[in-house]
Amino acid sequence: MKFGVAVTTSVTPAVTELDQKDYVERVSSVAESNGFDSIWVSDRTVYPADLSNRYPDQFGPGKNDPNTQNVLEALTTLAYVGGATRSIKLGTSVLVLPFRNPILNTKMISTLDVLSGGRLILGIGSGWMQEEFDAMGSNYNLRGQITDEHLDFFLNSCSNQVFSGSSQDANRIKMRLFPQALQKPHPPIWIGGNSRASLLRTARFGDGWHAIRLTPKELKDQKIELGKLCHRTERDISEIVVSLRATVSIGQPLYDKSGERMPLTGSLDLVQSDLNNYQESGLDYLVVSMAGSSVNKVIESVNLFSSEFLD
Repeated sequence: MKFGVAVTTSVTPAVTELDQKDYVERVSSVAESNGFDSIWVSDRTVYPADLSNRYPDQFGPGKNDPNTQNVLEALTTLAYVGGATRSIKLGTSVLVLPFRNPILNTKMISTLDVLSGGRLILGIGSGWMQEEFDAMGSNYNLRGQITDEHLDFFLNSCSNQVFSGSSQDANRIKMRLFPQALQKPHPPIWIGGNSRASLLRTARFGDGWHAIRLTPKELKDQKIELGKLCHRTERDISEIVVSLRATVSIGQPLYDKSGERMPLTGSLDLVQSDLNNYQESGLDYLVVSMAGSSVNKVIESVNLFSSEFLD
């Protein structure tokens, strides 16, 4: 199993604007020096002012703390991390494609892959928060269709051929886009989400499936379903990287709404047992968000995780 680290500060509310640069630099540097495979960022634009009241199943009351909403822009942050590191991969967990014009999406993604020396893992999603779509001027009800159109557009752009934009936003103008992504035929595309639509999109487009907060049993069941969908599209599921984004809290167990301990939280022995269970369930790649009360606490957790669990 391979491991990545997220540098999204929503799980570390103590990291304010004054600490963001230090947080990103230090976590990225420690992750690379300790042998993690990748650094990951989230994509968030705006939040409703009463977030937890609107989405009680998504966010607890603590998410109304403004500092938990203090998420840096994804591609800008990865460009900064790419310049501050040498070899660690750079991932989006996940880039919400409908929020941006497909031409600009493609230009930014390809530029990042070129300037980083071919280190990008493109995790993408269709989004879920309607208020965010309204603020960004995108059609919430058509988000799945728009996501697929953007993926088609990006893949066509990587062919280095003249093509007509398949997205309505691109107005079907014949074009060739530069730069071309450095990785061929394109950067690996990981489809984010736990829904059936995400699994279908993975079977059609994905080099990887990027789930979030699933238990080992849920992951195993979803992977079985993904295998069935891959069979229908004549794909081999063994070619698809099965990945998960999850919060890690070493020494401090966290609990869900039902009172059950969340996987990967608690003692070192419990975390090790959870990792074993995930691997047995078919997990190939784990992206960890380290919970912590400060930048130093997150660094301590990254160091401890790597010393205990990375080969």
